[in-house]
Amino acid sequence: MDESEWIRRIQRGKPEYLTPLIERYYAGIQKYCYWRVRNGEESKDLTQETFYRFCRHIENYKNTGKCRSYLYMIARNLCNDHLRKRPPLSWEEAGEAIGRVASQQYSSIEEQVEREQLVHELLQLLPEEQREMVFMRFCLDLAFHDIARITGVNMCMVQYRVKRGLGVLRRYLERSESGEEGIEICPRHRPKELPLAPR
Repeated sequence: MDESEWIRRIQRGKPEYLTPLIERYYAGIQKYCYWRVRNGEESKDLTQETFYRFCRHIENYKNTGKCRSYLYMIARNLCNDHLRKRPPLSWEEAGEAIGRVASQQYSSIEEQVEREQLVHELLQLLPEEQREMVFMRFCLDLAFHDIARITGVNMCMVQYRVKRGLGVLRRYLERSESGEEGIEICPRHRPKELPLAPR
């Protein structure tokens, strides 16, 4: 039985078919929420709220084969609302995070378990518009058209921002490895504070 049939049966009053749907997407949604808020309990709460909101309005859901994208849209909006309540990250805190990334060396298997944190901190080097799209593409394995649907940005712009983001990260890593100073990520219009970064 496919996803479309699960949704049809749920809409006909058979809530037991929610279970396979939730099992299919729960891990990915929680991974996204955790990346955004950097807190295990909060990410679980946001994931549960994502599925609760989906279930609460499922009678009105028009199934077009885009259920995963729809769930990520809900999760993204919930995370955005949640993060607005936090104080912004200062430039000093951002500088410390960048310094930690530059000093990381991964020469043993044991040290490689910290790679997830490295990825998170590297992504903080990017402007928010690029950061989220690079994460969705390479950490959640979402296709460009899904990212476009979730973020409301056209697909060509998604591809452009992902390519630019990867270029920034590549240049930063090359300079870090050669011992040069880190690159200036946002040379123009620098605000007094960074937008809030997931913790």
